[in-house]
Amino acid sequence: MFAILGGLAGVLLLPWGVCLAWTLGCLGLEAFGWFASRRQARGQVVNWGPRTAFVAAYLAVNVWWVLLGVLLWRTGTPQGEAVGSLIVAVVGALIVLLFYNAPLVFLLAGAAPACVVIAIFALADGRDWRQMAPIWVVLGLGMVFCLGRAIETPSVQEAQRRLNHALENYEILAENITDVMARSDMVGAYQYVSPACLGIYGYRPDELIGMSRMDIVDPACAGIAIDAFQRMLADPDRTEVITIRLRHKAGHWLWVQSSVKLVSEDGAPVGVIDVSRDVTAQVETAAALEAARLEAEAATRAKDEFLANISHEIRTPMNGILGALHLLKTEAISPQGRDLMRMADDSGHMLSQLLNDILDVSRIESGQFELAPEPVQPGEMLDGVAGLMEGRAQAKGLALRWTTTGGDLWIAADPVRLRQAMFNLIGNAVKFTAAGHVAVRLDVGPAVEGSHPVTLEVEDTGIGIAADAQAHLFERFRQARGDTARHFGGAGLGLSITRSLARLMGGDVTFTSVEGQGSVFCLRFDAPGVAAPVLAAAAAAAPALLDGLNILLVEDNPANRLVAHTLLTSLGADVMEAKDGHEGLAAMRAGAFDLVLMDIQMPRMDGMACARAIRGLDGPARDVPILALTANVMAHQVEAYRAAGMDGVVAKPISPTLLIAEIGRLAGAPDAEPLRPEAAGETVVA
Repeated sequence: MFAILGGLAGVLLLPWGVCLAWTLGCLGLEAFGWFASRRQARGQVVNWGPRTAFVAAYLAVNVWWVLLGVLLWRTGTPQGEAVGSLIVAVVGALIVLLFYNAPLVFLLAGAAPACVVIAIFALADGRDWRQMAPIWVVLGLGMVFCLGRAIETPSVQEAQRRLNHALENYEILAENITDVMARSDMVGAYQYVSPACLGIYGYRPDELIGMSRMDIVDPACAGIAIDAFQRMLADPDRTEVITIRLRHKAGHWLWVQSSVKLVSEDGAPVGVIDVSRDVTAQVETAAALEAARLEAEAATRAKDEFLANISHEIRTPMNGILGALHLLKTEAISPQGRDLMRMADDSGHMLSQLLNDILDVSRIESGQFELAPEPVQPGEMLDGVAGLMEGRAQAKGLALRWTTTGGDLWIAADPVRLRQAMFNLIGNAVKFTAAGHVAVRLDVGPAVEGSHPVTLEVEDTGIGIAADAQAHLFERFRQARGDTARHFGGAGLGLSITRSLARLMGGDVTFTSVEGQGSVFCLRFDAPGVAAPVLAAAAAAAPALLDGLNILLVEDNPANRLVAHTLLTSLGADVMEAKDGHEGLAAMRAGAFDLVLMDIQMPRMDGMACARAIRGLDGPARDVPILALTANVMAHQVEAYRAAGMDGVVAKPISPTLLIAEIGRLAGAPDAEPLRPEAAGETVVA
């Protein structure tokens, strides 16, 4: 169009043939320039060939316009000289602006052609500079005004230059960042994807343009993306971070984490932008960890089931062994046989204690070990424990001495666990001392802010502990020396359990020791004081308490039936036996009993099913007390027995004292508190 206008204007001053030739040549050069720049105008990538052609066309067009200016200047008329110089000045200004387009340069480039034209017309009319002074003053004021505006407001070219610079930086960022940057419209079709998609998705950017996001999203994850989109529509300022699974171009799946946000124009959402990264390795690692956690939990459950089963399998025959040994104490046996019987009884109790220690460790590891504080006199407890250990010490020729200070004070503590800690510390001292003495000192200090400081010191003259073994003394299944178990027995659990008990009570166990000279162990904790003593409701029953009692014994193990029958009848009870739950239920329907002793694991009908059936009977039989005799004494199992209608539990191996006390409670003292199985040295494990 400019070529045609230039040719028409030239006709006024030049011959029409020259103007037509110039116009056709300019149109040809413009067409060549359009052809050379069409690919770049469409946004396509161009190489050096089209670029060179475009530069050549641009230079040729400018030279062609300069030629027109020269032709016009040669006409010799003021109009021709003015228009010719104007054309040359404009072309020169455009060339200058290509390389430097600051506001001041732009202003000068625009004003210079006008000044040249004015000067030519002024000189052509023969006017001197004084006659042109008003015109020059007006032009100067106009240039000052334009100069101020140019300095105050950046030119369009400067803004464009800054925009181009920002676009260059963005392109550098998009080409080098490892995350995928993408934009899509409101229906999910890709509008832009950064080059990183090739390395992550396997697609080139042009392959994804126009494709819907949902075409490569796992259908199982589509709901996650849709829900996130709905939340962003409800809150346009919200940024969503989602993890979904995409299909790679090669066909395999990968996990991608995306930070997504809506794009809005004039307050209306027009698309979505997101930055995504491959998190397949992290997701697979998390899945592996979760699988390992589930496997560990399954292993823990299997361990608990194994402990429950092994507890039952060991306690059941142990009950028969210890029960038979207890009954043999009243029989006429030679002194040598009595010694052997005592050794067998001690060995059986040691095995029971080992089982209890293992079950205690299981409870501590699972975090289900809880204390049951109640009013106790620590001095009385120490007298009982030391009294039991005195015979063992005397058998080794040791002097066992114990003293108490403030031991008659009443404190709140778990009697079973405090007694267990005393047994472990004093028992270890006796076990590892071959000659000399064991001294036990108990001190219960005055109350400070409602709590009494309790200190138990156990001093011995035994083998001591080597310096290199002291750091590992409280570790489970570890003993000071590798041959300790062979010489003295034990599994290395007592001290570990004792420290755990002390810490549960808010205290700790410490020690000092010199190898070959002995050790001093110290248990310290603070125990709340109680205002008045509360006596235990259940006590060991007198043998006369069982006179006249009709007891139904439901037990499938013949040895256990024999032991229990012999013990009960020796104390005056009338005992009827049943081999399983079916026989027990039939006996309850047919006869009148004061008490039922019920085993749990039996063929045909187990103890809990039999108890529930008894509670469903009509008449007085359904109210008869039921006492469970079982080797399964985990906490949840005891709760299940009570839920089935049983009134108490005695753990196997059965302690005769505890059994008689529970019978007395159920048959003669209904308001008495039930004894826990731990009271006989048994352990309830959750």
